[in-house]
Amino acid sequence: HHGALDGRYVFKRSYGDVIWTKGKMEKDYLVGKCGVPREIVEIGAPALPTNWTRPEQPDHKTFRPYLLFISEAYDMSGGRTEEFYRDILPPLADLALATGRELIVKLHPGESRRERTGMVARVLSPQQKGVMRIVSGPLTEEVLAKAWFGITILSTVAMECAIRGIPCFLCKWLESWPYLYVEQFIRFGVGIGLDHPGEIERIPEFLQANPVSVDVRENCWSPAAHGRLREILTTSRKAHTAVR
Repeated sequence: HHGALDGRYVFKRSYGDVIWTKGKMEKDYLVGKCGVPREIVEIGAPALPTNWTRPEQPDHKTFRPYLLFISEAYDMSGGRTEEFYRDILPPLADLALATGRELIVKLHPGESRRERTGMVARVLSPQQKGVMRIVSGPLTEEVLAKAWFGITILSTVAMECAIRGIPCFLCKWLESWPYLYVEQFIRFGVGIGLDHPGEIERIPEFLQANPVSVDVRENCWSPAAHGRLREILTTSRKAHTAVR
């Protein structure tokens, strides 16, 4: 599955002999939350791209100039996007102003840049808009390398941030999906939960108290053992031949 987790396993059946997951968090989710039999779930992610990791231990001494808000196409699932923006963007812009940083609003491919630009104009003051920039298209390594932290309601980008050692905050009070993704992210250290908009201004305190652990990467992404795919395919082919 291309995302961090796939809650559809709650009601769909897999006909595979083996289900490969990307890491411990996804395996625990399939077995514990979705009821997939443990014996068919195995950790086997692709090799991790080398540019997905920061060379240094995560710390707060290196100045990173971006506050990264990962937006989503909330209206496609019935979400009230402008109300979400009113909760999240003003305090983020104020934090950017207070710390001499820039607020990057990264749009999902399903979002209209023109429409979102109009929403942002309605929820931010002229001063706040001066430290905000909307970005569309793929999320680049250049942007991630300069991110002080990420913040989202619910996005696979939270896992991508954790792998790179970037703290990511999750706006729990706005979660509307029934699959309990945010709960699973927080349990495995992939995200830091926020309970209400007033906590956004306290993010610098949370960063001091909750540094990202390098161990979180293994919760998200553990490559398959060398030769394991060949072993599975060989075993399956022999079994199929025997049945025939």
